[in-house]
Amino acid sequence: MPVSLSDAVDDLLRRPTQDSGRLDMLAQHCIEAFDKHGLKGVRGGKADEVGIRGLGRQKDWDLAYVLAGKPRLLISLKSILKNLSGTVPNRLDDLMGEAANVQQLSPELVIGYVVIMDMAEDSIRRDGGGTWSDHFEANLRRIAIRRAPLWNQGLIEGAWLIRIDSRNKPGNRILDVKDMDAKGTSFFQALLDELYLREPTIRPTPVATKPTAR
Repeated sequence: MPVSLSDAVDDLLRRPTQDSGRLDMLAQHCIEAFDKHGLKGVRGGKADEVGIRGLGRQKDWDLAYVLAGKPRLLISLKSILKNLSGTVPNRLDDLMGEAANVQQLSPELVIGYVVIMDMAEDSIRRDGGGTWSDHFEANLRRIAIRRAPLWNQGLIEGAWLIRIDSRNKPGNRILDVKDMDAKGTSFFQALLDELYLREPTIRPTPVATKPTAR
């Protein structure tokens, strides 16, 4: 059975916080989404995280597409379910540092970021600049702009913020499902567009259609 985004969210919330496999179903959902979009062979999730060497250190990435022994696409999966005001700034700093670490050695890498955020824990920032979730999403948009000729290290190619409410019943925790699905589709397509620009040989060949007989 395919893993829906709702399945992944419910599985995350039912697991203890110290469970290292809390995002395995989200990883599987992403693998299936890439497969649906035509990219087969994305690794990660339950099977294994993928260790990628960076300039400063090796890091395990949640998902990776590896071709000829070299990573071409990396995905980081996160959840922010508590203490948004304390976690959001650190998540942004960590993301940019992790991206820059691998981009130093492989600037052609395509990097995506998927994060589940619980709106039950959201609040207004003290500076009056809106909520922490809006602040986080706005900053993600600022750094998810890595396209030629803008190759700055620390930027990424795509980000998908999934807003949920843990107070809702299982199966109904994703907020604005249609919008989340649309953003997910745009996220996967944006990453694949960049991947195919940099690795044109792996672009799926369109299936030729036979002309209709007259």
